[in-house]
Amino acid sequence: MITDVHSQVGESVASLAYSHFGSTGGRRIWVLHGIMGSRQNWSRFARRLSQRYPDLSVTTVDLRCHGDTAHLEGPHSVAKCANDLLALSEAIGAPHVLIGHSFGGKVALQYAVKQSGEVEESQTLESVWTLDSPLPARVAAGQSEVARIIETCRQVPMPQPSRQAVTEAFTKLGFSLGIGQWMTTNVRRLTAEEGQGTGFTWRFDISGIQELMGDYWKVDGWRLLEEISPSIKLHLLRAERGMRWRDEDRDRLTTIAPHVDTPLLKDSGHWVHIDQLEALLDLIGSP
Repeated sequence: MITDVHSQVGESVASLAYSHFGSTGGRRIWVLHGIMGSRQNWSRFARRLSQRYPDLSVTTVDLRCHGDTAHLEGPHSVAKCANDLLALSEAIGAPHVLIGHSFGGKVALQYAVKQSGEVEESQTLESVWTLDSPLPARVAAGQSEVARIIETCRQVPMPQPSRQAVTEAFTKLGFSLGIGQWMTTNVRRLTAEEGQGTGFTWRFDISGIQELMGDYWKVDGWRLLEEISPSIKLHLLRAERGMRWRDEDRDRLTTIAPHVDTPLLKDSGHWVHIDQLEALLDLIGSP
């Protein structure tokens, strides 16, 4: 069963959009996308996970400034994203397992820090998976392209007449066909009420995303690890071809606490759920 929901999660917090897969009463698994992504990008992963383990309750979430989540007031930060998840957990039940890709990985760790302040007997969160989410407070290798994509989003005039036109606008500016096609998942058709004729515009809040990304590069993931309760199992997955981890950071992973696991997803680039979906599911196992 798949359900799309726009859930009100508190008087001061606007709607967080999410989709539900699998059982409604099983162990709750939440999946967080990366920057400029959406829950839609992770629907196949969530569907396959729920098919493998039918008793799981799998939820994919649109973070603030992304997807179908309604506009949220700034300032926008990783910590604010975690607060949004806390509010959502009050509405639909807190996750037992939190899975975050890239940007979503640091959000997941920040959420775990907040959960670590709870009394252990009432702490719902049991484990966190970060998927190719580098920890240092700096721009990692391979992430400079993200800043370029954000700037290009500002340059591409909207609305565009078609999704194909969006792809062509990006490829003409030097991006790969894959990037151009991916960006079409971030557009929506204009409504008649918007009074701008036909065409497509961005689904996300580009200014908010730029603010989120700036904060992400300032958040020290190593410090977050130190603040998370040892009772929460951490799995820091690296993609073998992800180009996000420096040698010194990989070496540092070998010295961290025993409650932290550092699996390697072989023969995968940064888009782990696309490059090696079944192998990723095998590594995660039954959450």
